[in-house]
Amino acid sequence: MLIITAVVDQNVIVVVVDALRADRVGAIRDQSDLTPNIDRLVQDGGVVFKNAFACINATDPSITSIHSGYEPSSTVAHHGPYVTNEEKQRAEAMTSVPEQLQAAGVHTIGTGRPLSRWHKAGFDQYPEPTFGRNRRRAIGERLDTLHPKLRSVAGWLYEHLSAATTTETTDEIDSLLASLNEERQFYGFVHLMDTHAPYEPCEQLVDELLERREYPRDDLAEFFETHDENDHVREFIKEHATTADYEYGVGRLIAKYDATVIEADQKIGRLIDELRQRGRYEETTLIVTSDHGESLDEHGIFFDHHGLYDESIHVPLIISGPETQSARREEFVQLYDLAPTILRLFGLTADDKIAGKALQSLITDEGSWTDREQIVAREAHTQSRIAIRTPEWKYIKHIEDSVLERERGDSLHCGYCNCFHGSEMELYDIDEDPAERENIIEEFPNIVAELEAKIEAYEQSLNRPTTDTETHVAYDNESEVMERLEDLGYR
Repeated sequence: MLIITAVVDQNVIVVVVDALRADRVGAIRDQSDLTPNIDRLVQDGGVVFKNAFACINATDPSITSIHSGYEPSSTVAHHGPYVTNEEKQRAEAMTSVPEQLQAAGVHTIGTGRPLSRWHKAGFDQYPEPTFGRNRRRAIGERLDTLHPKLRSVAGWLYEHLSAATTTETTDEIDSLLASLNEERQFYGFVHLMDTHAPYEPCEQLVDELLERREYPRDDLAEFFETHDENDHVREFIKEHATTADYEYGVGRLIAKYDATVIEADQKIGRLIDELRQRGRYEETTLIVTSDHGESLDEHGIFFDHHGLYDESIHVPLIISGPETQSARREEFVQLYDLAPTILRLFGLTADDKIAGKALQSLITDEGSWTDREQIVAREAHTQSRIAIRTPEWKYIKHIEDSVLERERGDSLHCGYCNCFHGSEMELYDIDEDPAERENIIEEFPNIVAELEAKIEAYEQSLNRPTTDTETHVAYDNESEVMERLEDLGYR
């Protein structure tokens, strides 16, 4: 077996802040004061991409695109329980970035949210999924049926089981730093969950934000009644809204999200400071991004990341390291561009079958970059849609999905909210209507036809990994992963 050793003497850390909206990052939107540490990366000579987009709006396929360079429909497009055996076959057939780096002698470390399954491949160290709240709750309920003499002992065991299986409270940054070997080149992948629902920040931070920022004061009880037919709204408010939220209004839930942005940023700041203290900051490229955005109430999508509107697919992307030249880039880039970029940072070459393009010419001002005319994004979890976005237009349409139709009976309506967001086909003028509020699909049939042709050409250009179609792919810990996803609200 031929082993290719990394030829560039530097390290790379990718920090994925799950569900972080691009408009919360000051380096992208100047008026934001939530992310001073992420912004510091740009001040230190980093590059900020103002037009970076996820390829899809769910975690499993998005992280797969980051670590493969493939477009989701070429490997994994579904998420969690809807991932098909064929998609697992493709994921197993590809050679991921961690696998290539591991083979090249780079120490590969994953910390934070454990997605396991194919995501684990190539990591020397990777967190294991643990019992979720559902499992611990079931154990607790069963204690009530025990003999009284055993109940106290069982209660003690349960408490210790709970403490032992909530490793998500272990700090992801500390886990990475503790794993670094001073003599080895490393690749770190940190998956932060602070900004993912149900948003559980320090309450003091929330109160401080409410004092210094303007948030909507819409009555939460009235909002609840108005959206009573929206299943996701009803479940979210019933499960997560507090007395303080009801007293202030809907804006307090948004402030909670913003407070989690601050907490995630503080972790990144600690990572920067510790790397500096260890003398490794100058030899490390830091990449900060998100797997998708988050809708906070836009388009009737309440605190979740379904829908292909910009709030759910526009993501932050900052790259800062020894090779970067401080810049604010306007070019269209997508998360699958990170795979070839990371490999090139280590002096390695990506498979030419992938859709992603290395960003080196945009972060070092060396070489040339062919501008993209558009980005394409997909949705294949709560509903099935595809979107194409140019600088001027956003076109979204429903596409059939046999998996969702088989499992849910419908891929058109939102499987979370039990309603339909938008229309079957939508067109927005991004210049005149950046919030994507007025569907003008009937007014511009020529533009729709042009964008349809672009989607078709794009899809015809895609490649897939070569798979063994006879293989049934199974993972030992898949049930634990599914339970953790259920705890996070996925279903």
